[in-house]
Amino acid sequence: MPLPAASAALALVAVLLPAVATAQSAQAQTFTTLYRFCSVLPGCTDGEYTYAGLVQATDGSFYGTTVEGGANEFGTVFKITPSGTLTTLHSFCSVVPGCKDGENPLAGLIQATDGDFYGTTYGGAPAAMAQSSKSRPAAR
Repeated sequence: MPLPAASAALALVAVLLPAVATAQSAQAQTFTTLYRFCSVLPGCTDGEYTYAGLVQATDGSFYGTTVEGGANEFGTVFKITPSGTLTTLHSFCSVVPGCKDGENPLAGLIQATDGDFYGTTYGGAPAAMAQSSKSRPAAR
């Protein structure tokens, strides 16, 4: 049975009202840049190209990876505090003699129940297309 015009209009207003309220509250949000990574290689010791998302760890800090840059130009694992202080935890060094940790971490990290972080690299390990890696927070 079709709704009378007044009832249909009321139903439409009831559906749109929550959407308008949500849009207004979203506009009230503040965006803050915590850290701006280097963008000109070579020489980006803090890392470059943060393709993957961040993970907020149990210590409250944010952890992630950069695909390039770092001390050896093959990517980094980093920590950023909520106040914006960056700490590079690891610089990948795949082709440096004696270093077999992989290169170019495209994926993000996960924090396991043991408190350590785990992730993968795109390549660089001898005779491997990808390699898993582990990073332990400095406080442990």
